[in-house]
Amino acid sequence: MLSMWSVHLQLEDRDRPKEATENAVKLPTCEILKNTVFSLTMSGSLSVVAFEGELNSIVKEYLDFGGFDKTLQDFERECEQKGKPIADLDVKSKSNQKLIGIQNELMKRFHEGKRNKYFTLWNESLPVTVRDGDSVSQKLEFYLNIYFAVYPIRFAKGQDEGEKAMQGFKQYLETRGSTLSQTTEFLPFYALPFVPSPTSHPSYKELFSDTWLKDLEVRLEKFLTLALKSTPQPKLFELYQGVRENRNDEYQQINQLQQQLVECERKTMSYIKRHNKVQVCTRLT
Repeated sequence: MLSMWSVHLQLEDRDRPKEATENAVKLPTCEILKNTVFSLTMSGSLSVVAFEGELNSIVKEYLDFGGFDKTLQDFERECEQKGKPIADLDVKSKSNQKLIGIQNELMKRFHEGKRNKYFTLWNESLPVTVRDGDSVSQKLEFYLNIYFAVYPIRFAKGQDEGEKAMQGFKQYLETRGSTLSQTTEFLPFYALPFVPSPTSHPSYKELFSDTWLKDLEVRLEKFLTLALKSTPQPKLFELYQGVRENRNDEYQQINQLQQQLVECERKTMSYIKRHNKVQVCTRLT
């Protein structure tokens, strides 16, 4: 679109006779550019009613995927009460059995407390871009290292196992974990390897609660499902990802059009002034 308008303006200036170029007021071109910018900035203002059934089905799919059972029931009941449609989404391809197997194996090693074997499979299965570039992945990896560090204490595996686990956690803090050392959320855990009785320490006793363990397990399963794509992702994730990828390009396009519009209006004012001067000279003569 941008290149087309650039060519149009260049040809317009080149082919127009000198007198016509000086006297013409190029308001139509400016108006076209204004409409183009406006249409780009307002491209998301389509009527919701036309897509209401599809939108409701996307919301339903996401609530079901996220395990929001009560919210899903309330949503379906309210849609029925208000006569709002919920369209049927296209059936997606079956899950990849190999990826499901990897996810199950990771969860098995998680429950067994096998730190080294777990992270070996973790590093083999997850892309480097996810492990090193995704903040959710990095934070989850930190909590997993905490889990494996306290695993022998939590499940009474003996002092030797406990010391070995803490040593592994200390090595992690000095290597990959060092990137989060300035994060307030994780700062207290850098002292964990040096605390003699973490089960009774105010900062760490939560690590031994069933609630903390269950929450970590749920977060891990959700993350693996998305990162490994072992089950189809909700349509809402695809739409969000598409918006993120296209947003920068659209902003650049709008900025370029706005700059072109400013230049066009500047030329228009110059032509208007020339036109007025020509009219004044014509009247005087």
